Amino acid sequence: MMKIILNYGKILFLNNILKIIFIFLISSFSLVCLAGVKENMTIKDEKKYYKSGKIRVVYTLNEIEQTDANKNNIPDYIENIAIQANATIDALDYLGFVNPLNSPRYSFEVNYIDIHVVNISYNGIAYDKPYVYSFDGAKRNKALLIKLNSRLKNFPGNYWTVVAHEIFHLYQYGYSPLKPSWYLEGMANWSERLLRKDDIDTKGRVLLPTSSSSLQNNIYQVPYNKLWYRLAFLTKKNDSQLNLPDSIIKRTYVDGSLVFKDKSFSGYIFMRNFLSNLSLVASDRNVLLPLNRYNNFYNSAIIIKCLKKTIIESGIKLNSDEKDFLGL
Repeated sequence: MMKIILNYGKILFLNNILKIIFIFLISSFSLVCLAGVKENMTIKDEKKYYKSGKIRVVYTLNEIEQTDANKNNIPDYIENIAIQANATIDALDYLGFVNPLNSPRYSFEVNYIDIHVVNISYNGIAYDKPYVYSFDGAKRNKALLIKLNSRLKNFPGNYWTVVAHEIFHLYQYGYSPLKPSWYLEGMANWSERLLRKDDIDTKGRVLLPTSSSSLQNNIYQVPYNKLWYRLAFLTKKNDSQLNLPDSIIKRTYVDGSLVFKDKSFSGYIFMRNFLSNLSLVASDRNVLLPLNRYNNFYNSAIIIKCLKKTIIESGIKLNSDEKDFLGL
């Protein structure tokens, strides 16, 4: 009987030893798997950035097309984003628009424009509030932020000027904190003609609003309205030629295609003067209502007032629709 008990005790002892070995092996395997998952997460989520002038493009490799035709270790998608951004900025600055980094609103706190290339459902968005970001553990500093879709098909091609569009929003923010969408989006859509072929002769045929109802229904409630094309069309005789130096106008994307598709940019002097007039009014905070409401008709009225002022100052020949618009 004692022998049986001893043998049974040995069996229990050996069984416990086996359990300990089994648990150790499972734990070791789990740790290896966990480390592998952690390593994959690190690779997947690792943020890279490409700096070009005052532009910093932030991205992760797994979210973008990784073609690198010129073999410089920068994906063409990222490099072309920076090329379009810098070309837009250099052209607008040369044409006399105030760079947002030099504007009274941002010059004391912002040094860079950051473009985060991310997986989003829309093409892009530009923010008016500076944000703080740190690169490679360096000193945290403020920048203006743009988020850009990481999957724009065949970017830049002959169509995509979304980077220029979002960059122009930053210029608008530099001039004024006003944010009605009919102004922001409509004017930024016009600004894309800086890089695209000028189609103002076609899109500028829609007359200015001549009644309060047409102003409300066709302008205020339509973000991508034709008002800005009409104003560019009316003033194109004075300011349609895009006289940029070769160092800007001849810039190309990675594949050698031209960034600027022609040498015309109708209406830019008028738009520049309008933004200057708007900045003078918008600097008076007592005049403005809360600025975070996109459909703020009072602030829209301020913008319309500045447009009227700029039309009068431009000296353009007034037809009946322009006269009726000025009378609103």
